[in-house]
Amino acid sequence: MPRRRDAESRPQTNFFLIGATLTTGLVIAIASWMLRDKDEWWSAMLTNIAVVALLLAPGEYLLARLRSSFARVKKAADQAQVTADFAKKTAEDAARSLEDVRQALIGRQRNEHESELDIYRDMTRFPSRETMLRGLLHATGSHVITSAGVRSPVWETSLHYRYLVDKPSVLEVRLETDDGEVISSHRWHDGTSAEDFYQELVLAVRHAGSDLGVGLNDPTESVQSLSEMLIEVTQLRSQDLLGHRYSLRLIIERIDGWYYTEEYVIPADDLHYTIDISRLDDVDWEEHLRLKGWRGAGTAIAFARRMYKTSELPTQSASGS
Repeated sequence: MPRRRDAESRPQTNFFLIGATLTTGLVIAIASWMLRDKDEWWSAMLTNIAVVALLLAPGEYLLARLRSSFARVKKAADQAQVTADFAKKTAEDAARSLEDVRQALIGRQRNEHESELDIYRDMTRFPSRETMLRGLLHATGSHVITSAGVRSPVWETSLHYRYLVDKPSVLEVRLETDDGEVISSHRWHDGTSAEDFYQELVLAVRHAGSDLGVGLNDPTESVQSLSEMLIEVTQLRSQDLLGHRYSLRLIIERIDGWYYTEEYVIPADDLHYTIDISRLDDVDWEEHLRLKGWRGAGTAIAFARRMYKTSELPTQSASGS
């Protein structure tokens, strides 16, 4: 408040000084005129002083106006600078806040994705009936695997384990041939340890005549492959722009670098190339793919025909892949 009063009283003081200077100049001019006949020297001296005083008043007035103008300009410039600085700081704060929100949202999405992957990781990190059941239910609900279960090959044999959930709490593993013929079926009952249940699968492979010997009859390897496949597919499907949600769904099995779904046969190294199941007998795919440089494709096509039993499917016209 004192500063404001000083600023308000400064123009009044200037005008008082200007008025006093003018008055003084007029008085001296009159005195000079009165002494013009009596004392010419003093008259000339007073005349000069009066002229200086009278000229000083307008100069002081103009100087006061200039000072006031400069003060107003400086004040306006200072206010403009303060406004600009505030706007800049506000914009920077808003940008930082928006970036913070963006990073928080993206971080939340990544955490959700990692939590989903953990469902499949837990199948091998904490092997149990519960983690297997949880993984299969989630994969089925996400349409990653079929409602009839998902298969994983028994290493270096022509057999396959099919993991399926018959009811929300009934977990079953079947031992099958390439074409889906069930050799044996095994339910994982509540309270049965992972070691005891997998030993049951060891014996199933042995009874089927496909035991490869000590250390090679290992059902946990099939579970590991299944877990890795579910993780890989979930990552591939995580962003729609990758273009894999349309084809990598309802998977029956992944074997030797090929995906077999309810609709397509898909090479893992070129996921955009899909072979419609209904066309497996329409084209000489072995020769067609060999000309494309896929030397091992013949084995994959032969396996697909056994798996899907295409001889039982009516032949349809080619729709293009």
